[in-house]
Amino acid sequence: MRVAVVVLVVGVGLFVLDRTFLLVTISGKATSMAPTIPACNGRGLAEGFTYRFRDPRRGEIVVFHAVGRLGGAVAPDPSARDLALAKRVVGVPGDQVVGRGGRVYVNGFKSDDITTANFPRVDLGGDEYFVLGDNRSFSQDSRDFGAVRRDAIFGRVFLVFWPLGDFGAPESRHAGAPPGAGLCD
Repeated sequence: MRVAVVVLVVGVGLFVLDRTFLLVTISGKATSMAPTIPACNGRGLAEGFTYRFRDPRRGEIVVFHAVGRLGGAVAPDPSARDLALAKRVVGVPGDQVVGRGGRVYVNGFKSDDITTANFPRVDLGGDEYFVLGDNRSFSQDSRDFGAVRRDAIFGRVFLVFWPLGDFGAPESRHAGAPPGAGLCD
């Protein structure tokens, strides 16, 4: 009897966390965050507690609400529940972000060593974030849909749990080149 009660309480708790976006499973079905979240079969967890107390920071992988469909038009939207997209924060409010010479620059400094197609300068407003996928050649991100408003961001990816060989925190991008275009079956 005790086991049944514990299972029921845990099940209800997980259901509530999922429905309130306080705990969200992230799927690597799309390849935009590979190799950090492995393409096709990768899985991660995002939590919605941290950003109730502080704003996202550069380098974190955030999850935000969007409308549309993967592979089609996508737009961040705080009131939407169609999609929950995970991307890395490259620029925070007040930053200037530009893609030139195959790299991303934030406030004049190189952001990372991921090859990125050139894109025009973006000056972020007081509640805007510039987000990019780690697999830049195969990612719909701020280069396509613009900056993401703070009120659309609801979670932070804190764990990659599948495949087990990639188990751990995703703070920094895994070593290796992004895989480029790849289709999952």
